[in-house]
Amino acid sequence: MFKKVLTYCYKRLLYKKHLSLLKEIKKRDILDYKSNRNYQIRRLSEVLRTAFDSIPYYKSMNDINLENLSYQDFCKIPLLTKDIIRNEGESLLNRHYVNANKAFKNTSGGSTGEPVVFYRTQEQANHGMANYYYALNLNGVNIYDVSVDLWGAERDMYNTKSKFNFRSFFNNKFALNTFVLSDEIIEDYVKRLNKIRPKFIKAYVHSIYDIAKFINRHGISISFKPIIHCTTGPLYPEMRLEIARAFNNARVYNFYGSREVSAIASETLKDNGMSVLFDNVFVEVLDQDGIPVKKGEEGDIVITTLNNFYMPLIRYKIGDRAIKGDEIDFGTLKLDTVKGRTLGVILKKDGTKIDGQFFTTLFFHKSSIKSFQLIQKSIDLLELSIVKSSTYEERELNEIVERIKKEVPDADIKITFCEKISLTSTGKIMYVYSLLES
Repeated sequence: MFKKVLTYCYKRLLYKKHLSLLKEIKKRDILDYKSNRNYQIRRLSEVLRTAFDSIPYYKSMNDINLENLSYQDFCKIPLLTKDIIRNEGESLLNRHYVNANKAFKNTSGGSTGEPVVFYRTQEQANHGMANYYYALNLNGVNIYDVSVDLWGAERDMYNTKSKFNFRSFFNNKFALNTFVLSDEIIEDYVKRLNKIRPKFIKAYVHSIYDIAKFINRHGISISFKPIIHCTTGPLYPEMRLEIARAFNNARVYNFYGSREVSAIASETLKDNGMSVLFDNVFVEVLDQDGIPVKKGEEGDIVITTLNNFYMPLIRYKIGDRAIKGDEIDFGTLKLDTVKGRTLGVILKKDGTKIDGQFFTTLFFHKSSIKSFQLIQKSIDLLELSIVKSSTYEERELNEIVERIKKEVPDADIKITFCEKISLTSTGKIMYVYSLLES
């Protein structure tokens, strides 16, 4: 109890702005689509007014009526891509922004190619954290309770020993580095988790999934029931069930965010699917021609930031895909599911695409295989990297290969056995992707 009170006082003192914004956001009902859409349109108008007045790249587009912004007018603004950001550089910056010296440069994870440089402001950071807290609140998490991050830091990726950290101590938080995992490391982490007994776990989805499989496979008893927040990849139904079973039927939910824009959408206790965090971003789901998809249809996710007035990302094609979950005709406030990276597809000679999720599901419940990665090197060559488990059976791999051949009959499959699958710089595993232009 003392530690929880200490954490409460610490956060109230250091995160005053985040908590103040959280208090305001919580006054709104995340399921009140009409009110939240109107709120977003007002914020969009402010962002666009700044862009048209002060950002060179957008100055030629100031013929849009911002007093009564329509979606038809908003769609006149061209989509922003990573290549445009790289090529335009400073023309995307607000030259009149008074706090430009406080804006900080960052890069995207670069998991689909060359990283993209962007600038975030303190205001955007504050809203991003407040919306993250809001997502926690909507899932029943008390931000002052003891928690564990199953996370990673590249500089410490081979160091699994705990280090005392004042910030973690006062935040009532423990961190376990999951950039590298082995059976020995997982066994140690499970013992630590049982000792800490966290109320909340934030985790890379593939990390908590691997740990859950280990727990279930060895019949290990877990002495607590946390709320588990999964991110940095799709949370497939089989993963959710495996994780929940390992942690005493815990609530396991999916959260979607990115380095460029922070919090985007989250599952909540209030509804199925993923609710868009309306205070932080405006979201569209578009088909290949840039036309909004209808409810239940899949398309590319396009983001507009609502709290960055130095380098706003306007209609930014972030590289992920989702299924639209509502009937709103001015963007969306609900995603049924986030499908992962745009490059997470395999192309066939006839031009059709096979979603990466198909290949991923082939490996579920295959005890012989610890991890995998499928890369399309060319239209007729697939490279399949396999990390064997201690119970490897060639029969299971043969079944998978035959199923892949059935779907992609014209491609050769090169199998490589390795010790581990390489992660991206942000800790993600790209399980399935193509090097071809899709």
